[in-house]
Amino acid sequence: MKNIKKYTFFTMIICLFSTYSCTDILDQEPVSITHPAVFWDSQPNAEQALAGSYGLFKYAITYQANFIYWGELPGMTFMNSRNWISDYIENSGNYVLAYRDNSRNWKNFYRAANWALTIEKYVADMPDNLFTSVEEKNRIIGEAAFVRGLSYYWMARIWGDVPIVTESVESSDQLLGEDGFIVRIPRSNELEVLDFALEATNKAIGLLEYSAPGNTNWAITANRGSAEALKAGLTLWYASRDNNNSDMVQQSIEAATSAINNSGAELIDYVTEGKDGFDAMCIGQSKTGLFEINVSADMNESFRMESNDGHYTGLTLNYPIWKTENTGVAPTIDPDFYGKEMMNEDDDRENDIRKELFFYDYESSSNSFPLKYSHSSADPNSEDAYALFSESNIVLFRMADMYLLRAEAQARSGATGLAVADLNMVRSKANVPNYNGATDDDSLMKAIFDERAIEFVGEGKSAYDRIRMNYYEGVPWMNQSRIAKKGYFWPIDPSIITNNPSIVQTEYWRGAL
Repeated sequence: MKNIKKYTFFTMIICLFSTYSCTDILDQEPVSITHPAVFWDSQPNAEQALAGSYGLFKYAITYQANFIYWGELPGMTFMNSRNWISDYIENSGNYVLAYRDNSRNWKNFYRAANWALTIEKYVADMPDNLFTSVEEKNRIIGEAAFVRGLSYYWMARIWGDVPIVTESVESSDQLLGEDGFIVRIPRSNELEVLDFALEATNKAIGLLEYSAPGNTNWAITANRGSAEALKAGLTLWYASRDNNNSDMVQQSIEAATSAINNSGAELIDYVTEGKDGFDAMCIGQSKTGLFEINVSADMNESFRMESNDGHYTGLTLNYPIWKTENTGVAPTIDPDFYGKEMMNEDDDRENDIRKELFFYDYESSSNSFPLKYSHSSADPNSEDAYALFSESNIVLFRMADMYLLRAEAQARSGATGLAVADLNMVRSKANVPNYNGATDDDSLMKAIFDERAIEFVGEGKSAYDRIRMNYYEGVPWMNQSRIAKKGYFWPIDPSIITNNPSIVQTEYWRGAL
């Protein structure tokens, strides 16, 4: 994803799939994609295809700031968006968002997953001599498998049960049954979806090599450490959805441990590295990153920062990034939300340096906001001082996540001492004393949740943490009745169900759309 040719290829792929989506895969007239004899004939073409797969996943999570709507706002930990569309979530837990049909539609993830599966299929069949080495061929296949596993992992966390498409869809013949009708694929049980994602992730681990900070594509393309990070999160999610499945808990511990020991990544020590360490983490490709969505003007992969609700910069930043506080979208760190109350009530947090580094004016009751997406560069072609290009990467996996996922997995396995040790490792980097509270299941899980809440503020993790850890304190609209009907998952776009009657709406949302 480093040059304009690959960026242009991403545009080509988006155009290629503009009438081709998961909805289309399941129920609408499809299109044919590039003929294999024409395209799959060189390593550069395979690399371009791979860049397209990354680009499609990036589009899926960033379009209309979806990753913030899915993973941040429902968690109600720190950030009150002050956006009328977000009010649907924060005030009543209603995920039926106006002008946000794509928040309920999984089509963009299927575009990424299908293109990844297509790459896996065709690159595997390409002669080895078309590549600079067999290792390079395996890397391309492994990275594609990573994107496929990542796409299904995200869908499982957002919708739970989703269809599994096991065949690379390339022509209408594949979607027509013998009777001439378009094939309908129903939702699969979420554990089956996670198994499918795990198969792809294990494939990626087996084919990829470790990288190291400073390497050209460090963290912005997948390496073995990235895939292990994905596995650590995926298997822990699986365990939480399957009665604390002990095998999955152990797999999560092993994957996180391998990433910690072998990936080359390190924790940022906020105490000693201060703002430089924080800035490096956010701008990206730092020593702590394991996988992140690249945003860089120098690489032609940035965008003009905007303050509206269609951009995650608008949903996370506030004055003085923008000229005015009154954008109608600008967020605040609400003193009545869970996160700030937790920080205020915990004496150990008094000198937590993340209050200074992660936020603008943390102590303000009306003007504090997270700074993780505030890094920018000026537009050299504009005289407007507020014409800025974003330079903040979207970090999906980093080393602190590995320690805290492992802490949670250790806690689930009953190894409370090891869990506390991992928790304290992260706390120590932020000038927070060692945890000395109770170590029963509920208390330790709360301590880990609290650490994740502050460490990953604004990164789109808190809503998933709440589901995985079954911890909803501070979310007034979540209740046992809603949980029993899986109302923590997002509804499915009605257009998908209209076109494919084999798709059944999640119980909680039936009759609500």
